[in-house]
Amino acid sequence: MSDFELEELERELAGDGVAGRGPDLATIRRQGRRRRRVRTAAVGGAAVLAVAAVSGGVMLLDGSGRGDDNLLASEPTSQAPAGLTPLAERALAEIPGARQLSPTKVLIPAPDAAHGLPDIPVTLRGEAVELPEPSYGGVTEYRDGVFPVWLYDGTDKLEMAAGDGNSQPVGTTDITGVIVDLGPRYLGCIEPGAEDRSRDGTNCSPAVLTRHGGKWFLDWGMGTDDFLTPGAPMEVFASDSTLDGADATLAIAGLDGTAVARADFVATDGTVVAGTVEAGTLVPGESIFFGEVPGELAKVIAYDASGEVIEDHPLRDCDDPVDCEVR
Repeated sequence: MSDFELEELERELAGDGVAGRGPDLATIRRQGRRRRRVRTAAVGGAAVLAVAAVSGGVMLLDGSGRGDDNLLASEPTSQAPAGLTPLAERALAEIPGARQLSPTKVLIPAPDAAHGLPDIPVTLRGEAVELPEPSYGGVTEYRDGVFPVWLYDGTDKLEMAAGDGNSQPVGTTDITGVIVDLGPRYLGCIEPGAEDRSRDGTNCSPAVLTRHGGKWFLDWGMGTDDFLTPGAPMEVFASDSTLDGADATLAIAGLDGTAVARADFVATDGTVVAGTVEAGTLVPGESIFFGEVPGELAKVIAYDASGEVIEDHPLRDCDDPVDCEVR
């Protein structure tokens, strides 16, 4: 399907003839932490049920070939197209409590109904720290009938148009610019099991979490196999956010040891933001730090207590969705 056809489909589904820029196909095809519906073929005629952590999410495979049952649940982080889409404009005008979060995003309240993607319960070690950016979800994470028909069907059809015939995105926010407010998001250390690995010298792994019903759930995990190991370089995990009504970047970084006393997060426009540092408190024996900058992030600089630079870490170039998750 061409860019022009997607634009026409979006205007039709929004119920008006307002011209607008269509979805960014390159962005739509990014996978990373995004929720996706995946069709799988039966193996040997037997249905197999498996749960696997993939890019900070979970994939349910039942071997039945039913697309609705096979879900990859993770965090949508892709940048929305410039300006509000027709669906976002209508949501802003008609959904009670909706507000424009940025030039490209409209935030709507979460309904009382539970969302339809699987939650991964985890056990928190120690205390969690609330992040400056809340947790967001997409309209099609919920069952049909929770949101107005025009919003749910419009989102679903655009996601279907963005699919490849065998799979389609689910719970996206970048295609329409309509996002659901799921409440606060936290940074914490979880017991081994949810990420199926532990760190040298620790009994827990850093992860981004949500909390509801008095329980903790995994939003996404972080780190390569070398993350936080002695001698390993800094790893940075960046995601889209909103700061003072404009598009921004929230980044979480980590280094082995507890020597980090200060961390600066530097935007591409030169803005420097002092980050929050958790040295040995969030993850025993390790330094975790986070910050939010306007626009895009250029680099992160970690300092020791004397002001000496421990590591000046520019974000490396990347073009593969999975590779871009760790910068």
